[in-house]
Amino acid sequence: MNFTHLPLHDEQLERAVLGAMLTDTHGLRTALALLRQGPAVFYNERHQYIYTAMAALHAAGQSVDPLSVIRQLTSDGKLSKAGGGGDIMQLVGHAGSAAKMDTHTRFLMELFAKRRMGQMARELAERSGDPTADPFELLRTFQTGINSLHDTLQVKPALGLADLYHGVVDSIVQATRMPGGVTGVPSGMPSLDRVTGGWQPSDLIIIAARPAMGKTTLAVFMARVAADAQRRRGLIVTLEMSAAQLVLKMIATEAGYSTSQLRKGLLDGGEQEAEAIREKAAALLSVGLHIDDTPGMSIGELRAKAAKMHAESPLDFIVVDYLQLMSGNGTGGNREQEISQISRGLKMIAKELNIPVLALSQLSRSVETRGGSKKPMLSDLRESGAIEQDADVIVFPFRPEYYGISEDEEGNPTKDTTEIIIAKHRNGALASVVVSSRMDQGRYADLDTMAASPSTPAPAEAHAMATAIRTSTRSDFDDAPAPF
Repeated sequence: MNFTHLPLHDEQLERAVLGAMLTDTHGLRTALALLRQGPAVFYNERHQYIYTAMAALHAAGQSVDPLSVIRQLTSDGKLSKAGGGGDIMQLVGHAGSAAKMDTHTRFLMELFAKRRMGQMARELAERSGDPTADPFELLRTFQTGINSLHDTLQVKPALGLADLYHGVVDSIVQATRMPGGVTGVPSGMPSLDRVTGGWQPSDLIIIAARPAMGKTTLAVFMARVAADAQRRRGLIVTLEMSAAQLVLKMIATEAGYSTSQLRKGLLDGGEQEAEAIREKAAALLSVGLHIDDTPGMSIGELRAKAAKMHAESPLDFIVVDYLQLMSGNGTGGNREQEISQISRGLKMIAKELNIPVLALSQLSRSVETRGGSKKPMLSDLRESGAIEQDADVIVFPFRPEYYGISEDEEGNPTKDTTEIIIAKHRNGALASVVVSSRMDQGRYADLDTMAASPSTPAPAEAHAMATAIRTSTRSDFDDAPAPF
């Protein structure tokens, strides 16, 4: 087949859409709402100038008609590039029906998407011929472009309240059937789940801490419990540790060893004890966790991989360790803008797949230099306020023991405990939950259960435990926002 002809476009359709925008307010508003790529949707450059003028007039709250458009183009010095006043006046005679604007704009968007795909294919073919080009970078660039086009074509209309009403009531009915009110993905700590109801679908949960606070250990523990409960399927994206290191950590937790013991082979029973671990941790073989340790993964690449996995067999949650090690979509800008792009992309994945996404994040060094209890605040989130904005829940795991603090404000010992501070909760209360944490074995449990049992419970058992929650006042989190 010969594809050397002009890129796909429809001159008559473009003029019909512009004519309807000029003559009908409904048609104007519909087109401006649906043509998300703006003037680029039009193939004819003259039409791009005309559309831009109409959009500018509408944004300024002015009337949009042939004469005002001509005046706007004259003011911008673009009238001749738009074909002149006579051509604009003729658009009125080509106006399509405003009632069919949804259909006409969708056709225009599809033509635009095909032209863009053709352009991307030509660029990819040209760059792939460069012997110095990195094939993985080419794939990332192409995936980012495809994801962008996918967003362009997904024009989701607003839904009426009546369309949503019964589905929401059904979810309330379903919630009454869930034990302990845990309607989302469980964390393995009932005291935490009582605050959150479990990690909820479409939520972006940020687990942020300074090094040595155990954020990776906490995330792996929760992923293990979540995958074991009701045979959920999860994806762990580990950008800091290798997949083998992560599995070693999980085996240590399951078998009751420290990671250091297993890594160094410090076992009293030697090789025989090491072989026994194969059976002792065999429960992991049936856990529905998938691990991806691709270094420097871009947010576009993660989005494509997650969508593919979800289409093959639905995912129930994703864990990303950690956010600052991801790369953006290579569109330039500073590091803060890149982090904003990544956090927004993670939130989009959560919404598109309707699953919780747990992303680990570093905190700034200001926590270390601050006096007092060293408890983190939202302002400590590193590199971008967009993380705070995009997140539905922000959790700070905090170990006072690490800073030499032996007792909390109420005189309780802090040894082997972690305070899980919920500093932002878009759809719930702020709270601080203190749990027992065996950092050497990667296990967490509610305090009263640990105190009552001489042996540390396994992750699957920890899910059935309960303890008290210390609900916090606003001052506990200093600069924390309201839940809504």
